[in-house]
Amino acid sequence: MSVIKAHIRSLTPYLPPLDGRDPKKFILLDFNERTVPVPAHITDALKEYLDSGGLQRYPSYGRMNEQIAEYAGVRAEECMFTNGSDQGIDLVVRCCCEKGTEAIIPSPTFAMYEQAAESEGVSIRRPHFTKEKGFPVDEVIAMVGPKTSLIVISNPNNPTGTPVSRDAIVKIAQNAPHCAILVDECYYEFMGPGESVVADIATYPNIFLCRTFSKTWGMPSLRLGYLLSAEQNIKALCCVRGPYDINHLAGIALDAAMKDRQYVWDFVDEVNKRSKPLFEAFLKREGIEFWPTSANFIFCYFSDPVELEKSIRSRGILVRPKKDAEGTLGLRITFGSEAQMQKLIEVLEELLGGEPAAKRPCL
Repeated sequence: MSVIKAHIRSLTPYLPPLDGRDPKKFILLDFNERTVPVPAHITDALKEYLDSGGLQRYPSYGRMNEQIAEYAGVRAEECMFTNGSDQGIDLVVRCCCEKGTEAIIPSPTFAMYEQAAESEGVSIRRPHFTKEKGFPVDEVIAMVGPKTSLIVISNPNNPTGTPVSRDAIVKIAQNAPHCAILVDECYYEFMGPGESVVADIATYPNIFLCRTFSKTWGMPSLRLGYLLSAEQNIKALCCVRGPYDINHLAGIALDAAMKDRQYVWDFVDEVNKRSKPLFEAFLKREGIEFWPTSANFIFCYFSDPVELEKSIRSRGILVRPKKDAEGTLGLRITFGSEAQMQKLIEVLEELLGGEPAAKRPCL
């Protein structure tokens, strides 16, 4: 007889395809990461700390929370750092959702939301994002009931890149005051000004906003994120987060990055102003269907995505097969540097060159 809870035994793990992701062999356009290395001032700070003999000490965080809060534009009491944004997601679900309640999680989206909810015995309701209408705000509000404990809004959504307006999020928060509204802004730096709900967390204490340093900042291997919410919420969640959940190396890297952060905005500008327009123009020119995106990735359809992904991989580039809410398989492609996207375009031109453009989209 198992001592594991019955609802946990029925779960399946989230297993992203990590094997073989060697940046020396491939251009990595599959995980929505920063696709170029971080600058030397960050790696030098890590080396200096390692050389100083500090690994045997428990982490101490100094002003890390204050630094993050200042960057986010909130009070330190409205901010907590987390072990990647995944821990922030998990904390909100654990602290806000009773077993037997319901979560509204529009689909398709990031798998960790459902994993966190189902691990607490929460049932999932799944309205659909669509390419034509975007985020299903009216459907979400219509689903809200007395059993609803959580509404998840990925903004912009992964894997479709769909933006969700601030007005839509506020409308949901107003219509579901008894629900935790978890807004995932892990691609925040790619968003336009005024699209974040960070200024609304004091007005709407049911909003929880999670972000990460894994994407534009280029530190996913160090697992550092942060959660923003009303002061009373942060106090409660800090009672559940452990005292040493974030490793000290993450703090060292963040401190160095915060002192000279222009590298972040240089990469954002390259993606938003050069790489994204370049690749979208290629897709339009070739008649390849894709979702409008506000993120550093794009979800697009090809007539045979399985074989195409294999052929792209054989030419030294990794992209990610993903399904939309209807189960149609497409490719989610991360926007890298301008040079990386030009290389991908050359590969696609070679692979698709003999196929009429009208046959390339699958929808």
